[in-house]
Amino acid sequence: MRSILTCSLIALLLAACGESRRNTDRDKSYQVLDYVTVGKIMDTVQLPYVIHLQHGQKELVFIGCDHNYDTAHRQFVLIEQAFAALQPQIAFNEGGQLPDSLHYPSMQAAIMKNSETGCLKYLCNEAGIKMVNGDTGDSLEFSITLKKHPREELFLYYVMERLVIPYLYGAYGSRPFEELYNEAIDGWFVKEGFPLTKEERTLTYFNTLYRKYMGRPLELKMTADMEQFDYVNPDCRFCAIGRTSKMVRDSILLDKIDQALYRYDRIIVTFGAGHALAVEPALKQVVGKER
Repeated sequence: MRSILTCSLIALLLAACGESRRNTDRDKSYQVLDYVTVGKIMDTVQLPYVIHLQHGQKELVFIGCDHNYDTAHRQFVLIEQAFAALQPQIAFNEGGQLPDSLHYPSMQAAIMKNSETGCLKYLCNEAGIKMVNGDTGDSLEFSITLKKHPREELFLYYVMERLVIPYLYGAYGSRPFEELYNEAIDGWFVKEGFPLTKEERTLTYFNTLYRKYMGRPLELKMTADMEQFDYVNPDCRFCAIGRTSKMVRDSILLDKIDQALYRYDRIIVTFGAGHALAVEPALKQVVGKER
């Protein structure tokens, strides 16, 4: 089953960016796979999921990655090989803009610090090309999703998806959770314009919110509750929020790739594998467009 990312969503995104709509190509609907379908096929594909598209002089390699910090993982060899073969003129990464001044001492250090984004950044530095954030800025995403979902439900979802679940998988090492929580709320939410009172920034408030919606206290271990925040599950409130977030991010990424193809002939992208599966039909539209 396919879903359509409609012109109205693109218009909303552009309005939030403060951009005009003089280029009518930007109003084109993107054909995407819905994320419930993505979840069903995710286990049937080998990661990384590589999409290689070419139309005339325009060429795109989009690598759908496993967010993995194991320097021996095969995806990093494949990213290096794809980069060498394509010789890209620009690269897009997931997860925010890294400073141009950032240089890693080695590929291994880059992977251990920032997984596939670090790997791509290391290669871009070596090649002397720019790596650009293909993702949605948090402030923009919040401004859009707050129009679609209640604020406290969004807050609960974002904290679980961005902090609690990665923490349980060991993404933040052995740091105390409360220390991480306080740092994340300030840096990831307050500074990005997510509306929270001083009381709502506390871990006590978050624990109260979790109990309100889940009916039990938060346990810092993997429980069945975590399924309620997985975008692939079709019939749960917070899964739907996750799908909204991903569709917003995908639409921004597609627009950035579309616009970059007017200037560059060869582009490489590393993003999560779920995103790659979802946007593959749209990428064929974007690359195949006459320019």
